[in-house]
Amino acid sequence: MKKVLVVLLMSAMIISSLFAAGGKEDTTHDLILGTAGTSGTYYVVGAAMGDAINKNTDKINVIVQPTKGSIENLNLAHTNGIQLGMSNSDGPYWAQTGTGNYEKTGKLNIQSVMNLYQSEGHMVAMASSGIKTYKDLKGKKVNLGPSGQTVVEISKSILKAYGINPEKDITPFYLAVDEGLGKLKDGEIDATFWAASYPTAGLLNAASSSNVVLVDVDKAILDQVCLENPFYTAGIIPAGTYKGQNTDVNTVVMMTEIFASKDAPEEAIYEFVKWAIEAQPQYVDAHTSIQEITLANAAKVIGTVHPGALRYYQEKGVR
Repeated sequence: MKKVLVVLLMSAMIISSLFAAGGKEDTTHDLILGTAGTSGTYYVVGAAMGDAINKNTDKINVIVQPTKGSIENLNLAHTNGIQLGMSNSDGPYWAQTGTGNYEKTGKLNIQSVMNLYQSEGHMVAMASSGIKTYKDLKGKKVNLGPSGQTVVEISKSILKAYGINPEKDITPFYLAVDEGLGKLKDGEIDATFWAASYPTAGLLNAASSSNVVLVDVDKAILDQVCLENPFYTAGIIPAGTYKGQNTDVNTVVMMTEIFASKDAPEEAIYEFVKWAIEAQPQYVDAHTSIQEITLANAAKVIGTVHPGALRYYQEKGVR
C-alpha cells in the first residue's frame, strides 16, 4: 500500500511540474460559428472555412452552426450562446454603437473580428411587371427580407430615399430568400429583396426558368444612402451575372463580416483569424466570394476589434 501511495504521489508531482513548466494545461477551445440557412452563402463559406481551420490547428475546434442569420447570431454571441457569428456589417455596427436595430435595447457584448467579402443588394421582379427601378415599387407587394434581419433595413433605406414609406406606400412582406422567390414566380408578390454575394444560387435557378429582372437603384439615390450609412458603399452587379441581365445594375454593397463574443478567449480568436486567412487557398474553391478573403480586407473591419484578432493584425503590420 505504501508503495502505491508513493507512486501516486510521484505521478501527481510530475503532472504538477509539467503544468507549471507549460504555464497552463494544453486545451482545445470549441468555437461555435453561427452562419445562416444551409442553402445560403454564409453557411457555404463558414463550413468551408471551419473545415480548413480544423485541419490546420488542434488549438481550436470550429463548429459551424446553421441559424436564422445576422440578428440571431448577434443575440447569441451577446449571451455567449455562440462564440463567433456572421453578419452584414451594419449589424455589428449597430450592436456596438447601440444604434439602428439596437437603439432601444442598447449595446451588445460583441466585438469585430474580420471582414470576409462583399454582399450586394438584390431586388428582383418579373420582367412582365414593368418594374425597372425602386420608384416603380410604390403601391406594389414587396418582400423586404426575412423578419428581424438587417437585410430589411437595407431595403427600407433605399425605399425611404425614394420617398416611399415602406410601411404605407407598399404592401410589405418579410420572407426568406427561397420563399420570396417562390411567391414572386407564383405572382403572389411583385418584387423580393435579399443581400448576398453574387451570383446567388436562388436567382441563378430562378433566372434559368423564369423571365426575371434585377431592379436598379438611381446612382444619386445610391450615393445618398451610402452617405447616410457608413457601412454601405455603392456598387454594381455586372451585366451577364444572371441569365437575361444585359446591363450593369446599380445596387448597395456591404461587407459580410465575422464578429465575436467579448468573452471569447483571446488565444482562440487569434488562432481562428490566423488560419481563416492563411488557409484561405485550401477552401477558396468552395465559393467565388472566398477570393475576397485576404489579410488586407480582413483587417479593415469596422468597430472595436477583438483583442485576439487585433494581435494577429498587429503582428502582420496591417493595423
